[in-house]
Amino acid sequence: MTTTSRETGGSGRTPRVLQVALSLNPGGTERLVVDLVRHFAGQIPMAVCCLDEVGAWASELAADGVPVTALHREAGFRPILGRAIAQAAAAHAANVIHSHQYSPFVYSCLARLWRPGCRLIFTEHGRLSDVGPSPKRRLANRALQVFPREVFAVSEDLRQHIIAEGFAPSIVNVIYNGIVVGPLPDRAAREDVRCAIGASDSTFVVGTIARLDPVKDLRTLITAVSECVKQIPMRLLIVGDGPERGSLEQCAVETGAAPFVRFLGHRDDARRWLAGCDAYVNSSVSEGVSLTILEAMAAGLPVIATRVGGTPEVLSDASGRLVPPREPLALATTLRELATRRDLRESMGRAARQRVEDRFTLERMIGAYRSAYYRAA
Repeated sequence: MTTTSRETGGSGRTPRVLQVALSLNPGGTERLVVDLVRHFAGQIPMAVCCLDEVGAWASELAADGVPVTALHREAGFRPILGRAIAQAAAAHAANVIHSHQYSPFVYSCLARLWRPGCRLIFTEHGRLSDVGPSPKRRLANRALQVFPREVFAVSEDLRQHIIAEGFAPSIVNVIYNGIVVGPLPDRAAREDVRCAIGASDSTFVVGTIARLDPVKDLRTLITAVSECVKQIPMRLLIVGDGPERGSLEQCAVETGAAPFVRFLGHRDDARRWLAGCDAYVNSSVSEGVSLTILEAMAAGLPVIATRVGGTPEVLSDASGRLVPPREPLALATTLRELATRRDLRESMGRAARQRVEDRFTLERMIGAYRSAYYRAA
């Protein structure tokens, strides 16, 4: 790879990057970390340090010869983890630490006390709830903001939240998430999925891919589906697993939606199931920039999503519909609109595909982080 003087900052020094994450268990942030590491293989030496367990996707990186370590964090604040991250950085001869999400960032700040020569980059990927910033975090961030060379948010909305949490606006920028767009699903892929779930061509099939966690608010989606099935033939595919699965299955029973909902669990082939869908729904109460929304757009699907976080920056009026969070009746109304208008679904799907190709590719995201790594090194 040929690097420019802008990327290297004139020094010509190659970055050696330690990625610090919570784990590599399936999730949007974790997928992004894996994509970053694998893309830079052979260009920028990479290693990964996980605060908790290594996670299911660690084997993908281990097969590529990428070191992955786990610190098995215990409950409570453990400052010694900062030293452990510094040791992992020293073992990799890292000159850049890239921390993902807030807890890894805090411990990576402490790591610089033992390894001051490492430059720190911090990416915030989202929020666990829609609650505003706490005074305690604002106070802490005024001290911590001296450690990172650059701070990135995955949306402008999240950038504003980070600034409200105490970071100086001058050090916080936006790098939007990106995906491998890939080919559009073909007719055979659509028929394969619909046959597997017992849906006819006239059945309106809605998909969602998410960790089954309260922040995704799948109860609202299930409740909306229970309203829709009174008038239209419909199926809901839920791809993903998590701590709320049992209560969500019970919710489906209580609302009468159970016969129309398929819980598919975690799937490594999640994109395959999008091929059989007519629309995609994201019902989160808080969101950065959802990789699964981008994947649905790449599959040519119209998207219905809650107006939260960075989602309004992703969806245009031509490519989807935004609805208020926690309002199942509003979501049901929009689902019925798309269910009865195939022409609208098709035009939105084309616009969604074009938008992700124009603005949210993995190549665009990788280029932005490459430049950041070289500036830091």
